[in-house]
Amino acid sequence: MRDRILYYCWRLALPFAVVAAVWIPHFSHYRIDRSPVSWEAAQASAQAPTPAVLDEISGQALGARFGIPDEKILGIAEQILVGTLAVPSFLEAPMALQGYPIDYQRGSSSLQLVMASLEVERVLLSAFEQTHDRRFLDLATRRVLDFAAHEAGQRQGDGFLWNDHAVAGRISVLAKLWRLVRESPELPIASSRQILSLVERSGRLLAKPTQFTVRTNHGVAQNLALLQIAAAFPALPESGAWRRLAVQRLNVQLPFYVSREGVILEHSANYHLFGTELLTMAVRLSVLNGLKPEPALVDAARTSRQVLARLMRPDGTLPVLGNTVAGGGSAIPIADSGGTGPIQHQWPPHPNPVTGSNLFPVAGYAIWWQANESKQLSQTLIAWAKHDGHGHKHADEGSVLFWSGGVDWLTNTGYWPYGARNEEAAYSWTGSNAPHQPGEEFLVPRSVQLLKTGEASGVSFIEVERRNTDGAQFRRQVLQIDAQTLLVLDFAQGVPKGIETIWTVDPTLRLSPGATASNFISTPVPDGRHLMISYTNHTAVRVQIRRGSERPFAGWVVVDGRPTQADALQIVDPASNSASAILFRVASGSMDAAQKISIETGATADHWAVLVEGAGELKRVSRQDTTITMGHVANSTNPADSLLVPLRPAPDVAVERAALTRAYANAVKTYPPWRELTRYRLRLSYALAILALLVELGCFAISKLAGVVTRRQFFYAHLGMTLCWAAIAVWIVQFYLR
Repeated sequence: MRDRILYYCWRLALPFAVVAAVWIPHFSHYRIDRSPVSWEAAQASAQAPTPAVLDEISGQALGARFGIPDEKILGIAEQILVGTLAVPSFLEAPMALQGYPIDYQRGSSSLQLVMASLEVERVLLSAFEQTHDRRFLDLATRRVLDFAAHEAGQRQGDGFLWNDHAVAGRISVLAKLWRLVRESPELPIASSRQILSLVERSGRLLAKPTQFTVRTNHGVAQNLALLQIAAAFPALPESGAWRRLAVQRLNVQLPFYVSREGVILEHSANYHLFGTELLTMAVRLSVLNGLKPEPALVDAARTSRQVLARLMRPDGTLPVLGNTVAGGGSAIPIADSGGTGPIQHQWPPHPNPVTGSNLFPVAGYAIWWQANESKQLSQTLIAWAKHDGHGHKHADEGSVLFWSGGVDWLTNTGYWPYGARNEEAAYSWTGSNAPHQPGEEFLVPRSVQLLKTGEASGVSFIEVERRNTDGAQFRRQVLQIDAQTLLVLDFAQGVPKGIETIWTVDPTLRLSPGATASNFISTPVPDGRHLMISYTNHTAVRVQIRRGSERPFAGWVVVDGRPTQADALQIVDPASNSASAILFRVASGSMDAAQKISIETGATADHWAVLVEGAGELKRVSRQDTTITMGHVANSTNPADSLLVPLRPAPDVAVERAALTRAYANAVKTYPPWRELTRYRLRLSYALAILALLVELGCFAISKLAGVVTRRQFFYAHLGMTLCWAAIAVWIVQFYLR
């Protein structure tokens, strides 16, 4: 009888053991030491560091921001005092604040991230600094203490509570609060310890290996947050260890985070700006921690600032590449190379970039700056970047972005809010003007490479090819004829559904048909300039203007964080093998609405000729292998009337790309990514409970049918059951939840 009871207990313990195997990694992931800060550390933190150091660190924002201009901070803070948050870039209508945890659990994913980063408290503290009105400081303190009390009682992740980016973003807010309250007689010592304990728990989360997001800027921000804690709260017992860990982990990330050209490898102009800020902060934080910045870090910060100066337009806008939003005047961080002084920021208008071509073959970008006769600048950016595993990748290889005189004449959709409707389409091919098959999947297996470049007498050329594993090939050639004229040629081979391109223009523009069936013209901008679009046409090509379309997705640009309707020209050529050309020209005053182009029969990617007719003249642009020739047809027999652009092979960057891939793979192997699988663990738990119930019902039925069961039979039955449950546990842990 005793043996049978032991067997029954054993049998019942098996499913519980498997459920434990499902959940132990989950709770272990979030488990840290949650003991409060000691009295001694709290007292020492009231003395060091100096207010100047805390002030500087409080200005080093690592988290997501509301993006509120200084002049609007006070008005928004006044509304927060009465319990209302009104931030148009995140909220359609004002939201009532209800305290934590509710405040970071509502709204879009983007809003939840900002709330969990304590951005509301930052706004209140900034308003206090502007006005010295104690109401702002008192409310910010109460909200932080409420948040700290809630956070201290949690044992597993709750939304963005312990999100890597949110935790890193809190540190500068807590440094600002600590600077303002640490000498305040109104704040009890117990409350001081609550604030410091929140800092310490945040540091432990940031330092935990399974919490470290090594592959993206989130991991860089985590390391900088540890350096911020070490500099702002040196009396915390673990600050020294966190300082060393942050430096060590940064050294792991740098070899793949930024190319030797200085490009942040996160497929985005906005994340290049953010990455430049992070690297500049890293140099400065090293000095604030009494360290000599690593030479590789100093070099990465310097070269990334140089690239940023090529990306940034004079008005402070950035090309809408990847996760970038249109609008806004961005600043360039300014710092000496050794990080010996505080970081400054240069706000627009920025100096005009030097004209010329900038090629970043390792990263996968080209940036061309040109100026016309009236000194008006234009910027053209061509992207073919594809760094597998790196952050924020859009399906956009081959996309072209064209800006001049403050207008995005050719643009992409940009940084669609996470969790919003149409998110998948915005990040796929339909969110850019890259050539693709209609309905092509975002994750289609593919490779991309730069083939040729060329430059002569102000004319620039580039050729990029994408190959899918199913045999489809897309080759795009971009020829900038002058500061206001682009010729784009697309060649497709083995593409069953044909080729689609979606050319999106600035939301302020409207497109309408021109004088011919192959022409479109935009409304003028305030200075009188228009965009003329002319494309090669045949009867099978389908062309349509889309604006704010969801099915199919086309005609959207994200402006200041909000999806905004914009005109887009959708062109679909159903032929599986095709050659097409499209001409974009920006000009002032009256335009030749009858301009048209044609591509000669038999064109291939290496041998083609395009005729451009307009303004009473006929021009011919052609390619023969490694030479582009441009000239008037009437004078084509005279070489002196033609411009020759020699083409050269792309630089060989295979060794450098392989080094980036190895560095990334080694980093991910050292810090494997954590997958949030709570939903799947719950499903497994329910399934295991049902399975255990079925096993018990089966055992009961068998025992009734079999009659007397011997001790040996009982033992082997339970041994077999044990092996089955063990096999299930191995499958769950090693395969299903990997």
